[in-house]
Amino acid sequence: MERQKATQLTGSIILLIIVHLFIIVSLLINNQAILHQFFPISTLCFLILLFAFHKQWSLRNALTMMAIVLAGFLIELIAVNTGNIFGVFQYGASMGVKINGIPLITGIQWLLLVYITHLTVIKIGITRPWIELTGAGLMTAMDYLIEPVAAKFNLWQWENDYIPMQNFVAWFYISFFMHFYINRVKPVSNNKIAIPTFIILIIFYVILNII
Repeated sequence: MERQKATQLTGSIILLIIVHLFIIVSLLINNQAILHQFFPISTLCFLILLFAFHKQWSLRNALTMMAIVLAGFLIELIAVNTGNIFGVFQYGASMGVKINGIPLITGIQWLLLVYITHLTVIKIGITRPWIELTGAGLMTAMDYLIEPVAAKFNLWQWENDYIPMQNFVAWFYISFFMHFYINRVKPVSNNKIAIPTFIILIIFYVILNII
């Protein structure tokens, strides 16, 4: 049984690597349409694999994750329509189905990032009172990598093509409160694919910043 689980984990990690290598190679040959088509798909792929390796399913845990998805979506809804949270920006056409200008996958992206950074913080041995601060720091660092890529490949556009410091400050505070919430409810304490997912995403966005 343990060998089968290890094989499943290895296969899932290889799948994620292949998907993102395919996107990178496509961009190297100047096929940006691939990124636009695969960005929502890769997000859902990550989420499905995280859930497949999630072992602590309960109504409380499911509601906790749904709350993060909903909160993330509502924050984006307010942000885009007011410009008062992150700054003035709009999503492009490549982020999938939208409601009032907000792609549905944005809430899922918030959950994905909170989930993997929370487990990364726990697994590297960070303890209270630094869990929330470290988790928020990791998420803000990831956003720092994501933002130039999003602008370069037209996933979303900032006013005057300028990413304001307000965006990163807001990301830190929002991430802090999300980590505070998930650390109190504790819907997840172990998921073997979470840290590999975190590492793959970091490497992926570092490469996209370079090419």
